[in-house]
Amino acid sequence: MITMYAWPSTADGPDALPMVHFTTDEQAGGEVAPDGTPVWLFDTAIREGGWARFADFEGWSTPAADWRALYRREDDFLAVTGPGACQGWYEGNLGADAAWVAAAATQQSVVLLAAPVQHPSLYGYAVEAGAGFALLVPLLVV
Repeated sequence: MITMYAWPSTADGPDALPMVHFTTDEQAGGEVAPDGTPVWLFDTAIREGGWARFADFEGWSTPAADWRALYRREDDFLAVTGPGACQGWYEGNLGADAAWVAAAATQQSVVLLAAPVQHPSLYGYAVEAGAGFALLVPLLVV
């Protein structure tokens, strides 16, 4: 079984967007590219789910079709689902602080971030390498 971790963060600024970085301990799923390089475990899901490279702001700055997210304040529970291979993307506790919850309630959307890294502190390196992905998803906060 693969465990996915969700790390909340909030973009700076007056209209701060809540963000969630998704990581896993396991990065490769057994598939290899023609050159023998292991393929990222979520490569197919990212391609089929409508994600865009982080550097492509136009590609991910409008709400993604067929995606939705729910955040429940009472127990800090986040559920995110998308189309195809992204159905049931994440369900679990988030560890959100008050600033994240306030931004989420105000914006009613969340930026999802994913990359083949094991910790969100490495996401910047993935973006530089062209391997960081993002998606803007409508969010219901209850």
